[in-house]
Amino acid sequence: MKRHARSAARRPHVTIRAMNYLLTGLLGLCTAVAAAGACPALAAPPPLHLPLADGTGAYLRIDSAAGSAQLLSAAGPTDLRVNPTLRDALSRSDTVMALGRHAAATEADGSLLLFISAASRPGAPMGYCGAGQEDGLLLLGVREGALVQLDFMLLQSCLDSIDMAIDLADGPVAAFRSLPAPWLVSFAAVEEDRLVQRCVGIRDERLRLEDDCDTAPRTMP
Repeated sequence: MKRHARSAARRPHVTIRAMNYLLTGLLGLCTAVAAAGACPALAAPPPLHLPLADGTGAYLRIDSAAGSAQLLSAAGPTDLRVNPTLRDALSRSDTVMALGRHAAATEADGSLLLFISAASRPGAPMGYCGAGQEDGLLLLGVREGALVQLDFMLLQSCLDSIDMAIDLADGPVAAFRSLPAPWLVSFAAVEEDRLVQRCVGIRDERLRLEDDCDTAPRTMP
């Protein structure tokens, strides 16, 4: 029998410090390099355009650089509310990508899974974790005229010494493998000196992480 990979007690702890760096850290500021005019600007992630799987024919547009979102329908665009914390998380990230089947469409309830990555300490590139990244899975949902954060799972963090997904150095496209419903994606990880495949799914609007991809994601106590 495969062992359940991650209970609620073993789920990676996301400290306030790490979330603050990821969600509200300064972006694009170099120190002495900037003074010499030699700090190149990072290209902003392109906006995401994803059809809603609710049969309406509408699309969800997420402009992470602007931290904004819209519903695009035959009646025209409708701006979605985005709270300041989520707006910061999106706009501070240098990589924002929909994963698994959500690269083609959202869930029927308007939820979707994104991979996001931001510099650990963009304001201090020469100091501790200056070249580090904070990588995570962000579960979003369209709810009552707003784009809301349903859950967040930190996968890799220089600040918190978390190194759960071993292939992220090659980029998210290489690190994540699409899975059929009810799962979304899997990724390779090392636990107790052995290689395991972590399976990511959604249950009760939360992300679930397990080793066993053959059964549906379970509700955590």
